[in-house]
Amino acid sequence: MKMTGAMETSFKLALKKPPPLRTAEDLHTIYCHLYHMDVLSHLREHQLRSMCTSARYERHEAHHILFYPDSIATSWYILLSGSVFVKEHMYLARCCFGKQLEGRRGCECITLEPSEMIVVDNGSEGDDGFLQRDGSQRRSRRRFRRVNPRGERELITDGQEPTGYNTLPADLNKMHLTDHAHQQVMHMPPSQSGCSIASDSGSSSLSDIYQATESELGDVDLSGLPEAAVDSEEEEEEDEDLERASDTLLGRDLVRECLEKDPADRNDDDIEQLLEFMHQLPAFANMTMSVRRDLCSVMVFEVVEQAGTVVLHDKQELDLWYVILNGAVEISHPEARVETLCMGNSFGISPSLDKQHMHGEVRTKGDDCQFVCVAQEDYWRILNHVEKNTHKVEEEGEIVMVKEHRELDRSGTRKGHIVIKGTPERLIMHLVEEPSVVDPTYIEDFLLTYRTFLSNPMEVGKKLLEWFHVDSLRDTVTRIVLLWVNNHFNDFEGDPAMTHFLEDFEKHLETAKMKGHLRLLNIACAAKAKWRQITLQKASRESPLYFSVQGGSERGFGIFVESVEVGSKAAEAGLKRGDQIMEINGQNFENISFSKAVDILRNNTHLSLTAKTNIFVFKELLSRIVHEKKNGGLHIPKIQEKKGNRFSIADLPGDMEFPSDHKSTRKMKANTVSGGRNKIRKMLEKTRFSILPPKPFSDGGVGQSQDDSIVGTKQCRHSVAIMPIPGNLSSSSPDLLHPATSVLDFSNPAALGLYYIPDQVIRVFKADQQSCYIIISKDTTAKDVVAHAVNEFGLLPAPETYSLCEVSVSPEEVIKQRRLPDQLSKLADRIQLNGRYYLKNNMETETLCSDEDAQDLLRESQISLLQLSTMEVAAQLSMRDFELFRNIESTEYVDDLFKLDSSVGSGNLKQFEEVINQETFWVATEILKEPNALKRMKTIKHFIKIALHCRECKNFNSMFAIISGLNLAPVARLRSSWEKLPSKYEKLFGDLQDVFDPSRNMAKYRNVLSSQSMQPPIIPLFPVVKKDLTFLHEGNDSSVDGLVNFEKLRMIAKEIRHVVRLTSANMDPALMFRQRSVVVPSQRLSSCGGFKGTVHPTIDFSL
Repeated sequence: MKMTGAMETSFKLALKKPPPLRTAEDLHTIYCHLYHMDVLSHLREHQLRSMCTSARYERHEAHHILFYPDSIATSWYILLSGSVFVKEHMYLARCCFGKQLEGRRGCECITLEPSEMIVVDNGSEGDDGFLQRDGSQRRSRRRFRRVNPRGERELITDGQEPTGYNTLPADLNKMHLTDHAHQQVMHMPPSQSGCSIASDSGSSSLSDIYQATESELGDVDLSGLPEAAVDSEEEEEEDEDLERASDTLLGRDLVRECLEKDPADRNDDDIEQLLEFMHQLPAFANMTMSVRRDLCSVMVFEVVEQAGTVVLHDKQELDLWYVILNGAVEISHPEARVETLCMGNSFGISPSLDKQHMHGEVRTKGDDCQFVCVAQEDYWRILNHVEKNTHKVEEEGEIVMVKEHRELDRSGTRKGHIVIKGTPERLIMHLVEEPSVVDPTYIEDFLLTYRTFLSNPMEVGKKLLEWFHVDSLRDTVTRIVLLWVNNHFNDFEGDPAMTHFLEDFEKHLETAKMKGHLRLLNIACAAKAKWRQITLQKASRESPLYFSVQGGSERGFGIFVESVEVGSKAAEAGLKRGDQIMEINGQNFENISFSKAVDILRNNTHLSLTAKTNIFVFKELLSRIVHEKKNGGLHIPKIQEKKGNRFSIADLPGDMEFPSDHKSTRKMKANTVSGGRNKIRKMLEKTRFSILPPKPFSDGGVGQSQDDSIVGTKQCRHSVAIMPIPGNLSSSSPDLLHPATSVLDFSNPAALGLYYIPDQVIRVFKADQQSCYIIISKDTTAKDVVAHAVNEFGLLPAPETYSLCEVSVSPEEVIKQRRLPDQLSKLADRIQLNGRYYLKNNMETETLCSDEDAQDLLRESQISLLQLSTMEVAAQLSMRDFELFRNIESTEYVDDLFKLDSSVGSGNLKQFEEVINQETFWVATEILKEPNALKRMKTIKHFIKIALHCRECKNFNSMFAIISGLNLAPVARLRSSWEKLPSKYEKLFGDLQDVFDPSRNMAKYRNVLSSQSMQPPIIPLFPVVKKDLTFLHEGNDSSVDGLVNFEKLRMIAKEIRHVVRLTSANMDPALMFRQRSVVVPSQRLSSCGGFKGTVHPTIDFSL
């Protein structure tokens, strides 16, 4: 539903008022509009009303910077109109962004066009504390049935159970679905009587990661000593921290609370909570959402305490429909046939008002069986009311679409028709029809799931190009294409026909003079392009490449593929016209001359290319070449040096004014237009796409592209990798990139956004074993490092005299040395613990690493797990796993679920899926390879603490993997090691296991995950994610009556959106343990040799 002009005006006027001056009418107006926003659909009523009291309206012009890196996150935003750019993502209207509970921002946010937004302060949407009710309120809503061992039903209502139900039990072992806890079946090693708390050698400081005394962990034979453990004061303090951290492993059971309410007292929030839980149960398969909603509003909760209780007798008259929530039942049929039903199955009456009787006896198979029951009359009414709510669309006498009327709340403010099934052609046509307030995500759902019923995306593309010529549909079509590119750019990357579709659409935008939308399309395409790995083999150096390239730093561009021979090996490998070559054999190609790039391509028989689609900048390059041919000769950007500053800066456009003297120089303010545009340049460069061609480096050396006044000074000892200003601005987005007349202060490179954010540190040695640390980025090349190291060491010869060498020592003490290519990047990722970087003088013959130094290096590389801080390991596990998790494209879930063959595939999904097995076997390997029982106990204790810290990092996947590793049979049967484990760690291990209690569809884990305090970034337990998606797919038919079951696809899309939303915030190590006063985990932990190897010989799991 679109807001009318009057409604929109009243909404904005209400938001513009200061919160203390808002009337009840203002708050109601704000609430009604927030209620209709899909991005807020996951919030409860009380949270929306809380937001209404503090949310405010803001409008910003294009290129305004909303927040900077390292600024404190105090609010988040809902975009009403316009668009913004945050890191690698472009957000359009009706999206939210910037949500971060606390801490510092990790990137800039800038408006791409005039934008209106709602600003919401952190915490204003309420928290779990709001949901806590006092005793009288809680008891007044209770109404459920309990069945005693004699089969008699007892109605539990107000005040019937005075014993402490009001507050949650403090003991986590009592967090069960009934009021009486039952014994959980889990591995619990017997506690050690009379044993003091075992010591642990894990440290809490980063320096202890690499330095541990040999007296503590050296090769000391402890076999003959009595194995008693004594705590140090430091470990006692750490244990106290662990106790505090483990106090809140589980949250409230919200589903249980909603079920126990009298159905008449359930509000919309309660029904939404039940819907989220019930849609995963087979009994509700193939039911529409409105039917499920109605059933949730009338169902009654029933608990059977003991096993063997008869729920239904043979020939008993039926009046209820049962769904099993926990446990299992056994049905003994008269013909001596026994049937077992488990969680999610149903039994009882069928949807009819006729008298029905039970054939057989229904008996519970375990304690604490739980059901929801629906009365016969309600069951019949709800299931037979479906036909009355449906509207069938017919064409030529055939049904082509079925819609259902729905009311999403009891107030009647959210009602309308929603598509539940239709033909593929009619579903495509519905894209440009008037959106419904009850189905605001239809376009997003269609663009994600169309691949399940359409074999070719061009069926949609052709229609969109056709509708673009209809004036009334042009804006709608443009928004659809922008959403498609922004959400699923991989649909275009691997398909030449879809790439051609984008080029045609760009021409249509140019013809229609829709420059703003064209600019957004360019930004979205460049931001979403993924790097691809392509491997080519040549028989010899003289063999042809079968593709040609253009560009080069002399033109101010990267290296682009101009043409690919059809049917060649290059074409088969996936290389295509318009690809930008980013790296070849590890050498950076983003700032390389054309001649040097061609030499590398010709002189190597093995080519490992990293490329990405960048068709729009490629077209700009071609237009530049045509322009050069017309004007005769190559246009090379001029270099201008400013006195006192050795930055080399390419010519900027003619409308830029340079200061004539120092007095006229003024610093550029961040909120000015030119400041915003320079920030855009910086952001675009850091996201590594080339709408803006980079300024060429001089082939003579890197000195021209660096600020030597910074490197090696007392104020900044470490070298800093510097990002050049683009030498030639893009002509495809003149309103975005051409700054207005302003004066820039070139003496202040930071104001121009010239620095990469340094995120890694490497250590460089000389032959005399002196060393220095250099801060680099992933893009810093070996040539840059050499220049920095020469400056750091104060060497007189020019940097061209030196090269960077990698020296490594094998376990057999064989020293290997190789010179690194000048353009090699990702240096911090390449070095191993048994390797070092050396600065070598090419004019001298010298030994970089002696035999004695090699032994020291080999000894330093041998680090055991117990030397690593448990918090550091948990943080590094979480950051590694989160990077894998966030790289999964939403289309990969669909491709994997429906077993679709796509050009993209589901490689990221498969890689993340393997993580849990890798980490599980890694845990077992680390424990089983230790021969000493006391050290085995310490390793077990170490992993229990790592699992708890993973919980603090919201990394449930690694937490579960560690628990699974500790429960593997080879580990669980180490009785002597488990007996030495202190009792407090036994209890902690049991509490951690209890989070993943499988009863009632892992309700405890789901409660923790859905609590309002659990905000992104989150790494969920992936097997549960896959189980939920698989059930939605297998439990619902893809086709109903010959029509596409879009209701099923909508549920799958919603589930995938929920999973993707878990990655909406960056994982900041500084916030992982914000309640602890410890050293912040480092950005990167080098690979640890002790982490390698698992029980399975084919797995090599290393951090």
